[in-house]
Amino acid sequence: MAEIDIFNPQESVVAEGTEGKVIMLYGTNNTGKTFQGVRIGSKQAYVMACEMGLNAIAGIKYNKISSWGDFKKVVKQFTSKNTVDKAKAIYSTIVIDEVYASSVFCKDYVCATHGGGALSLGANENSKVNLYQMYEQEYWREINKLVGSGYTVVFIAHKDEKDGYTLPKGDKRCLNPIIDNCDVVCYLTPAGVDEKGKVIKSTAHLAQTNEYFARCRFTKIVTEIPEFTAEKLEAALAEAIRLEADETGIKAVSYAEQLERNTSKKASYEELMEEVAKYGGILAEAGLIEQMTEIVENVLGPGKKVMECTKKQTEAIEVILEDLKELAQESGLVKN
Repeated sequence: MAEIDIFNPQESVVAEGTEGKVIMLYGTNNTGKTFQGVRIGSKQAYVMACEMGLNAIAGIKYNKISSWGDFKKVVKQFTSKNTVDKAKAIYSTIVIDEVYASSVFCKDYVCATHGGGALSLGANENSKVNLYQMYEQEYWREINKLVGSGYTVVFIAHKDEKDGYTLPKGDKRCLNPIIDNCDVVCYLTPAGVDEKGKVIKSTAHLAQTNEYFARCRFTKIVTEIPEFTAEKLEAALAEAIRLEADETGIKAVSYAEQLERNTSKKASYEELMEEVAKYGGILAEAGLIEQMTEIVENVLGPGKKVMECTKKQTEAIEVILEDLKELAQESGLVKN
């Protein structure tokens, strides 16, 4: 059973490469967002095509996403324990093309399921249902599943301007869970044509200015990549990670090792119930039934019993177990 222990904590590490990283590419049309996005990663990319950005790119695996139900179905297949290993054997990169369209699907789903056709109908002080909040939570849940699943996740977005400032298109409820998780946000700008009339690849901007939003978690990254390609981004990330490792003296590790360090095994419902029964027996034998009852009712409410808890209440059972352990330790019934 996993234990949280501040006196024996985990230590964070940085992973090499783009595996498991979250990247956003945004800009105007014809800046190569999708073309470069599908080339990031070590294996085949899969595109969740919320709009048709693949019309000029052949050979890419994709499904047309026409609703939030479609979106959720794809996320489930990529992240479910029944299918995740099969998916990872084929794909290393998931591309969401594009962010604003996916958010519209989510809004439509929330409105159709819980509201009367517009989010604002459920977002007033007299309403028991805040549809804006439901939309935010619904979108966050699906994005969180994707970015925590171990794939390279690439979000494609159009550009928007607000008060002269350039940023990805979308409202804060869809952008925040994405940007907060992004390792890199690249703003792509067209570079025009050369003297022969050939289109020059876009410039990628990786640092925020007073004119546009961009960012990278790795402080040693270059601020611009002229003639941007997926390969140049991967090389820039590798160099930035190497430089930070040299400066801190902490060597970067493989993504598999980082994932292993960051993953803690949670006790199952059955394991928790077994532990509760064990400590309940120890405390009952010591005559501490009243104290046990107080612990349980403080979490579940008056008259409630742990054995009535369902699997949905696993977190509550975990809290109760920790308090039962503490009572047993303070009473000298078990050792710390």
